[in-house]
Order: sequence, then C-alpha cells, then structure tokens
Amino acid sequence: MEESRSRSARYREILGTLARHGIGVVGNHQIRAEHLRQACEELGTVFIKLGQMLSTRADLLPETYRNELSKLQDQVPPVPLRDLQEVIRAEFGTPASEIFASFDPKPAGSASIAQAHNATLPDGGDVVVKVRKPGAKQLALTDLELLSDIVESWTPRFAVFQQFDAPGLVREFGDMLREELDFRREAANQRVFRDIFRDERGFKIPGVIEPFSGEAVLTYERIRGTSPEEVATLSKRGRATVAARIARFVVEPALERGVLYADPHAGNFIVQDGGVLGVVDFGMVERLTPEARRRVADLLIAISRCDAERVTDRLIEIAAPSHPVDRAAIGADLDHMLKRYVDVSFESVPIGNALGEFLELFRRERLRLPPPIAQLFKALLMCEALLQRIDPDSSLADYVEPLAGKLLHGALTDDRWAERVRDSVTDAAELTIALPRRIDRVLGEVERGNLRVWTALQDAEPLVKRFEHMVERANATMLAAACIVGIAIVMQFYHPQGWHAWIGVVFWVAVAAAVVSVVRTLFGLRR
Repeated sequence: MEESRSRSARYREILGTLARHGIGVVGNHQIRAEHLRQACEELGTVFIKLGQMLSTRADLLPETYRNELSKLQDQVPPVPLRDLQEVIRAEFGTPASEIFASFDPKPAGSASIAQAHNATLPDGGDVVVKVRKPGAKQLALTDLELLSDIVESWTPRFAVFQQFDAPGLVREFGDMLREELDFRREAANQRVFRDIFRDERGFKIPGVIEPFSGEAVLTYERIRGTSPEEVATLSKRGRATVAARIARFVVEPALERGVLYADPHAGNFIVQDGGVLGVVDFGMVERLTPEARRRVADLLIAISRCDAERVTDRLIEIAAPSHPVDRAAIGADLDHMLKRYVDVSFESVPIGNALGEFLELFRRERLRLPPPIAQLFKALLMCEALLQRIDPDSSLADYVEPLAGKLLHGALTDDRWAERVRDSVTDAAELTIALPRRIDRVLGEVERGNLRVWTALQDAEPLVKRFEHMVERANATMLAAACIVGIAIVMQFYHPQGWHAWIGVVFWVAVAAAVVSVVRTLFGLRR
C-alpha cells in the first residue's frame, strides 16, 4: 500500500511539473526548450538522462532544443560514505574495510546513479570503486514505468508523439538505462574492449577486478593521466597521435566487430605519457549487426563517391519509413549537400557536419533511425567534435572510408561468403519446391470464394470524414427546405387561433436556418 501511494504521488509530481512548465504549450521554441530543460532537472535522474539522450538526436529535435538539453548535467551531491559501504556489504557480504586496504572518503565523481571512489587493494593495486547509490535502481525503474504510462496515454492525443513513435523511443531509452543500472553489463563491455585492444600499443583499457565487481559495485584498475582537452603541452605530432587513437577506438571496433563505444566525450578518455590513450566508463556500448554495418558502410562509400541516388536509397533503406516520402525532394537535398561537402575529396569532408545535416534531413522528413545506427551517428558526431578540439587538422574521414571499403569488400571475400551463398541457394531451392503447392492452395481458395484481400488507402480517413460532414450538411439542408415547404402547404388549409401572431417569426427563422445550411454546404463542397 505504501509503495502504491508513493507511486501515485510520484505520478502526480511528474504531471504537476510538466503542467507547471507548460511543456509544448507556452512561448516560442527557445522558451519551450528552456522549460523542458528545467522540468528535466526538477524531475531527476531518468528525465535528466532522457534529456541528455535527446540532446544528441538531431533526427528527432531541432537545434534549439538540442542546445538547451545539452546543458543538463548529471552531477549531484554525493551520498554519505556509510550508505555506500552498506551497498558494498550487501553485494559481497563483507565490509569494505576488509576488502580494501584504503578507501578514499572523498568521491572521485558523483552522478545520479553511481558514485566513484579511489581505493587500494591489499596487494597495493590502485583501483576505482564505482558504487550504485542506494535506492537509485528502484527510483529509476519506477520513473521509467510512469514515463511509459504517460507516453502511452498521450500518444493518441498528440500527433508529434505518433510522428516519432514516442512509445518506441521510451522503450529504447529504458533498455539503455536498465543496462546502465547493471554494472555486470558494464564489466562485460569493458572486458570486450580490453580483449580487442590487448595487443595494441598506445591503448590502455583498465582491467576489471572480478572478485569485487557485481550488479551494484564495479571495481577496476585506476588509470592516471590528463584529459585529452589538456594536451596543449604536447607537440603537434603528439596531439595528432592522440586524436588518431581516439578515432581508431571509436571507429574500428564499430565497423570491424560491431561493438560501438557510444559515449566518446572528453571525460571518458585519459592521456598518459607518450600519448597512450586510456578509456573508462563502458556503460554505453551498442551492438551493430553485420547487416547494419554493411548498410552504414555502403552509405559512407556512396558519400565518398558523391552518389546522391545511392545515398538516398541507403538512407531510406536504413530509416524504413512507415509513411510516404518524397524521394525526389530527399534526393535533391542530398545532392546539394554532397556537392558542398565532397566536391574536393572525401578526406576534407567534416563528416560530423555532413552527418549532422543528414540527421536534420531525417527530422524534416519525419524519418527515424534504428537505435543502433542512431547511436553510431551520434558517436561519430561526438568523436569528430573532440578531434577538432584536440587537433583541428585531424579528420575522422581518414579512418571511416578505408574501414567502410574494407567491410564491403570483406562481405564478398571473407570466410563466410561461401556459407552465405550456400544458405541462399538452399532457401531458393526450398522455395522452388514449395512454390507449386502454395500456388495450388491459393487457386483453390479463389475457386471456393474464400480468398479475400484487405486494402488500406493511405491518408483516406480524413477524406472519408470530410465526405461524411458534407453529406450531413446536405441532409440538414434538404430537411430544412422540406420543413419550410411542409409548413407552407399546411398553412394553406389549417389556420389555428392566433396563428398570424407567430407564423411570421417561425417562417423567417426557418428561412434563415435554411440559408445558413445551404451556405455551409456550398462552402464544404468548395473545400
């Protein structure tokens, strides 16, 4: 009962906050964007993270909203150390004082979900201990459930919610947040990247301390160094090296192995002596299917060849729109973009700017990217922005095009090519054998009169409703005219007492009603 009351109170708080800020109603776009940011800040963890995610989705929101939501910071006051120690005890059944030789009481970082502290293991190893805050998971899951309920109930009433499949977007966000709440997933992601770059010089991925890591606690090796944005003391060659390693870390695993590091901002990279790149925080990692990688690679190759037709085809394939699109208009816009970006050479293309314009085009055409590809585009945008701050001469395109070409070439020459051909031949053979039997069944249904075809005309419902209104008005007009004629006929033979006192009023009211109805009908026909 207490939990139900708490849930109801939180539901009212969310609705009250949204209403107080007049979400989607008050002011111009800038004022609306500011109110949206303020509402997210007031509502806490889930809404702050949702706003942060939306701030990177140029295919969903205009620039005004994205710029405002990008101001959201997931920095909150730290919780007392004793509360975190209780979480550690609950996770491992052992007090933190018996696990760690030392535990820095000052947080190294504090966000809404977790808090990190530096510590030392009994063997002297320096580690970082990331602890999920007490109650953070339950509060986040409750807010996710309430947010889903609100969106489901509002979607039928707001066209913009339907346009961008708001329920699907909330499900996508919920899946991402649930993964972030479970540190076992982050540990698995960290191990994957550590294996990928194990033999690569110049990269440092901290190892997970397995005995002291679980769902609510993650312990990993501590990496010391400076932020990539603080490498001004390095030579130009040194800055170029750091930029190249960041680009490789984001692009190569994504296109070669389908493992995308989806949060490449400066705070997650550490530069050590000699330009060695350390990486932390693997909570946001996306998986890309081989088909998704091939489509993206084909798109990037089409961009490099300034092939607007092919780019148009690939973008529409990727988006898989659920409504009619003006392919000619999309192709014309893309041709204009490509001429501006690719006339000289692909190496000189600011790929982040190009992808940003593509995403703006998606938003204008009400297209929506699949979540993994949206995350890839977002990561490439963030990566190039970081590269430009470190070394303005660096180009993400230097790493993207060769890998895209390699991926497409590998689709035809790798060891699985023969296997894919064999599977295709098997499918074709099975279809050939079964086809006569299927045709016979269809023809039998036709002969028996059992075959029915259902069709739906796109956008026909508004036309049907308009036609119904027109018929209703025509009926009302004929009814009014019939009443006038009927009254006139009756009054020829029937003269009730005092009729001359009110018949004029009735007559002119009926005439006025008939005239109004006729005018409305004619106006409806004209429309």
